[in-house]
Amino acid sequence: MTHNALLTRTDKTLPARQLAQSLVQVAVARGAGEQKLLRGTGIFSEDLLTAKPLSCNQLQRLCGNATQHYKGFDLAFQFGHHLVSAFVNDALPYFTHARNFGECLRALPSFQTRLYPFVSAFRYDEGDDILLVLQDAMGSGKQFRFMAEAYCAALVALARHCTGKRLALHFSFPFARPRQIQEYEEGLGFRLSFEQPFFTIKVARAELATPCLQPNRMFKQFALRRFLEQREYRVTLLDAVRYHLRRNSNATLPAIAGELDLSPASLKRKLADHDTTFSLLHDDIRRQQAIYYLQVQKLNNEQSALKMAFTDITNFRRAVKRWTGQTPSQLREV
Repeated sequence: MTHNALLTRTDKTLPARQLAQSLVQVAVARGAGEQKLLRGTGIFSEDLLTAKPLSCNQLQRLCGNATQHYKGFDLAFQFGHHLVSAFVNDALPYFTHARNFGECLRALPSFQTRLYPFVSAFRYDEGDDILLVLQDAMGSGKQFRFMAEAYCAALVALARHCTGKRLALHFSFPFARPRQIQEYEEGLGFRLSFEQPFFTIKVARAELATPCLQPNRMFKQFALRRFLEQREYRVTLLDAVRYHLRRNSNATLPAIAGELDLSPASLKRKLADHDTTFSLLHDDIRRQQAIYYLQVQKLNNEQSALKMAFTDITNFRRAVKRWTGQTPSQLREV
């Protein structure tokens, strides 16, 4: 990877006609004023009708305005559903002609930086299920809940568009059950869990084999080739750092900066621009791994420590307590 391949919050590459226009249309339909939505974003009404490139910063400001002025509680779900049709002439042809839903799911990372760069998903295989842990790919901070909910709704809509069915996707959220539960049920279905350690989507492996309605290998490959020719960035900066930390949990900031063709000072500055630090990203990954192995898979300390490259069990226990606030035994009991 070179630094030119890494999408950051300030890079202007997102198509206004798809992302910004989709959000504005949904919000205006519920009584939000267009000018209030665009205020402070650097986006103008005429931009919504063009392919003018916008930055993630601008879209994040627009999301902030939309959540403030939208009259209702289902903005994220409406936006997510709307996104699928917004890319009908861009990325959607690939998914339309895929062989099955599993192929659609595997392809999503290739399209992420143009379709929806705010959320990425790390995949764990669990025998009969796969688990997608949603990650903040663009430093959305407090807005990540909105971004993640929109991602979940978009996945529901994509599955229905491609397969003609509402697949059995199970969604888990790291917050209490909301009072407006009907919006979640209408947007995502009834397989919902709350007060969980992180945002996840669980998909039964049998659902991955659900065939798409219009499979066509030639059309699919043509759509992918056309899309990749237009794509400017392969991955977000935050996901690139996460990738190297997962490969080597002991990697240092200078080492990863070198892998990304950046100076340590530049990488540190760019992470600060995304409201995070190297240490925070590292701890978040290790917290995620500890919860997955101990709470989800119910592995014992020795098995979990081995998977997380610890050679000393005492150090493992201390690290888990620091990352999660709980001991390994407490995590397994949840």
